[in-house]
Amino acid sequence: MDIAEMSIVMNQMAVQSAVSTSIMKMAMNSGVETAATQIGDMMNNSNMAVDISRGANIDATV
Repeated sequence: MDIAEMSIVMNQMAVQSAVSTSIMKMAMNSGVETAATQIGDMMNNSNMAVDISRGANIDATV
């Protein structure tokens, strides 16, 4: 393998690595945003069944 060919291969590997990292970052950010949105939707959901008697009495005997 001559120097020019080795240079091309090394540059292609560097570009592939950079693209891989960029895609991974995008996927991670998308996952965080999706999770945050889902948690916010769950907290703001007014259709949740609420039982006001839950948690009023706690049995603390050991």
